[in-house]
Amino acid sequence: MKPKRISLAVCTLLAFSLCQAEPPKAEEDSGPLIFRSEDSQGNPVFSDQPSRDAQRVNLKDTNRTPAVQPQAKPPKKQKSASSSYKVVFLEPADGDFFANGLQPVSVSINVSPPVLPKHQIEFLLDGASIALGSNYTTTIERLRPGAHQISARVVDKKGRVVGSPASIEVTAQWPGGR
Repeated sequence: MKPKRISLAVCTLLAFSLCQAEPPKAEEDSGPLIFRSEDSQGNPVFSDQPSRDAQRVNLKDTNRTPAVQPQAKPPKKQKSASSSYKVVFLEPADGDFFANGLQPVSVSINVSPPVLPKHQIEFLLDGASIALGSNYTTTIERLRPGAHQISARVVDKKGRVVGSPASIEVTAQWPGGR
């Protein structure tokens, strides 16, 4: 036999004998019974049956690692629709009073982080939309006398709010009490 065939035969026989080995008895070693001898040409021969001049081979116990149950990945936290952008009013200030509501009022906000091109800024006056676009400022041409709520928010293309909206309260008066 050629050396490669012998090695293959030895490995096959060794594997087979490991599968067929009986459980060890208390007085024996813990490994399966394998015997080594030499054929007429001096090549090693392994068997589970002892032959003349065979020596028992003590095999070390196989390296075993207990099975581990994989853990599922925790679900990704979805960002709340109200937490991606933060809107802060720069002007007017909350509680401002306009003695002449007939004059235009400039409204300016800061948005953090900067608004992405796929989102828009919407300004509202008393809940009604007055401006929608990419500008951080708008102008209210006139404020009717009384209290008003000015709001700003970031929305996506479908009009869904994608940031924390901000709002302020202002009061306007017209000259001459109109």
